[in-house]
Amino acid sequence: MPSFKSKLVLGALRRGKGFFSRVGGSLMQNVHVPDQLVADFSMDKIHGELFPLSSSPALMLMPPEGCPEGYLIVHCHGGAFVSGGLVQARAIAALICSAARIPTITFAYRLAPEHPYPAAVEDALTLWDAVLAAGFSPSQIVLAGESAGGNLCLALCQSLRREGRPLPAAMALFSPWADLLQTGPSYHALQEVDATLSAPELMQSALDYAGGQEALLHDPMLSPIYADFRGFPPAQIHVGTGELLLSDAEQLSEGMRQAGVEVELLRWAGMCHVFQMFGFPESRESLKAAGQFLRAHLGLPDESRKEG
Repeated sequence: MPSFKSKLVLGALRRGKGFFSRVGGSLMQNVHVPDQLVADFSMDKIHGELFPLSSSPALMLMPPEGCPEGYLIVHCHGGAFVSGGLVQARAIAALICSAARIPTITFAYRLAPEHPYPAAVEDALTLWDAVLAAGFSPSQIVLAGESAGGNLCLALCQSLRREGRPLPAAMALFSPWADLLQTGPSYHALQEVDATLSAPELMQSALDYAGGQEALLHDPMLSPIYADFRGFPPAQIHVGTGELLLSDAEQLSEGMRQAGVEVELLRWAGMCHVFQMFGFPESRESLKAAGQFLRAHLGLPDESRKEG
């Protein structure tokens, strides 16, 4: 059952729907992460931020005690490929970093409609190459992404596999946007339940990302539910049962399972899209599970046990 706090907030969001507007940004833009915990970087024209530490107690997670060297989370931010940036990315990347206790890098990729597909994927590949050039090994890198960022994680893996290159060790996906055609039943069944997302706005964003080419939405690089996942790294997928993208996560998980990928689907009762940022009890539980999963697949000890 959803917690009392989540029920209150989600009820308020439903009354003022449009929270995740294409043009309105999101609550993450109002989350403050102290500047001293962030290091700016520029790599091959890609600008981003590195969290050698993590967030403050204000973000409701304990900061890590000594992140391990040589390991890295590459975070891809959400925003339906048309919005977001480092201000938004910083907030959730800090939460992921704090939960996993692994240094985390996030970056600003080019956005549609000015820069449609494949611009975002090209930028993710550029960052990946820069990270490897900096001395990181793919076996010591994991991916994390929410919404469109989850899509971008999957597109990055498809691109690397296509080139015959090593893939990251694992990925944690939060409410991944994987069905840009909206073929799943949740787009209809949950349209009056979803507290944050609008199916028409998502479709417009999808078309913007596809450069107005509706036929391109069938491409597995844009709609990963159609991808061949053979050889993909282990994945943990988080989704709320009250969001339009529930079917995306379910179809994605099933496709991975059929391809022999180790995949874990965590359905969070009554939760909305990217609920991890709200500070609900469920938010903290989800982030903790993702952190444990990522650490396990890097061969790192479970730091959560120290919190007792």
